[in-house]
Amino acid sequence: MSFTYLELKTAIQDFTENSETSFVTNIPNFITGVEDRIHSLADLEFFRKNATAALDADDPYLSVPSDYLSSFSFQITSAGSQGFLEIKDVNFVQQYTLDAGATGLPRYYGVFDVDNFIVSPTPDSSYDVELHYYYRPTSLVDSTITLNHSASVGTFIAGEYVTGATSGTVAQVVTVPNNTSVTISPKTISGTGFLASNVGSGTTYGVTENIAGLTNGATATTTTLVSPLTWLSENAPNALLYGALVEAYTYMKGEADMMQLYEQRFMQEMQRLKDLAEARENTDAYRKGLPERPRT
Repeated sequence: MSFTYLELKTAIQDFTENSETSFVTNIPNFITGVEDRIHSLADLEFFRKNATAALDADDPYLSVPSDYLSSFSFQITSAGSQGFLEIKDVNFVQQYTLDAGATGLPRYYGVFDVDNFIVSPTPDSSYDVELHYYYRPTSLVDSTITLNHSASVGTFIAGEYVTGATSGTVAQVVTVPNNTSVTISPKTISGTGFLASNVGSGTTYGVTENIAGLTNGATATTTTLVSPLTWLSENAPNALLYGALVEAYTYMKGEADMMQLYEQRFMQEMQRLKDLAEARENTDAYRKGLPERPRT
C-alpha cells in the first residue's frame, strides 16, 4: 500500500467522515504536521543528503543549503587529500581567525546564520568541500501532479487555475513544461481530481476531460495524470495515515478514545521506523550477525 496526496486526503475524509470545507482546507496541515513528527522521531537515512560546493579564496563564508537542518560532516579536499572540518561555535571560529592572523587551509566551521557557514582560517585558495547533512525532504503536500493533455489551443500560464468541464475540478498551475503538459499543485485541487481520484506514482491514467485556463482561456483535453509519491508515503503509509488522523481529530476536538486509538497505531508504526533507522540501516549481518530472539 502507498498513498499519493489525493489518496491520503480521501482516506482522511473517509476515516473521519468529514467533508466540511474548513476541515478539508486544513488537510494539508494535518499531513505536514505528521511528517514533522516522523522527522523528529526517527533518524532515517532518508533524511540525510550530500551537497558539494567550493570555498573561495579570501572568503570565509559559504551558503547553507536551503533544506539544511544540521550537519553530519564537512569534508574538504586539499592537494588531492580529503579531511574533515571540526564544527565549533561561531565565536570560537572568529576568535581563531583573529589569533591565527592569516589565511590558510580551513580547520573549523560554524553556522554563522541561517544562510551561511563560516570557516576558519579564511581560505588561502579555492577548496572543494562536501557537506553531509540532515535535511527536510519535500512534503507530499508540496509534490506536484503532472497533467498531460493534447496540444493546447492558447497557452496555459503558471499561477492560473484550470478547470475540468466534466468534473468541475479546479487546480492551480505550478509550471508549464511544454505545450502538452502542466504541473498542478495537489493542495489546491478541489473536486474529483480530473476524474482520476486513484492516480498512482509511476502509473498513468487516461482521463480525457476538457480543461480550460481561467486567466486567458487556453483549452485542451487531458490524456494522463501522473501523481508522485514521497519516501514516507510509499514506505510508511500507515504512519502517515494514523498520524494525520491524530492531527485531524485534534482539529475536530474528536472523541478521546478514537484519538487514543489512532495515536497508539501511529506509535506502533513509528516503532517499526525507528527499528529500521536505529537497528537495521546502520549495521549488517556480516558485522553483527543475524538478530537473535528468545524462543517462545
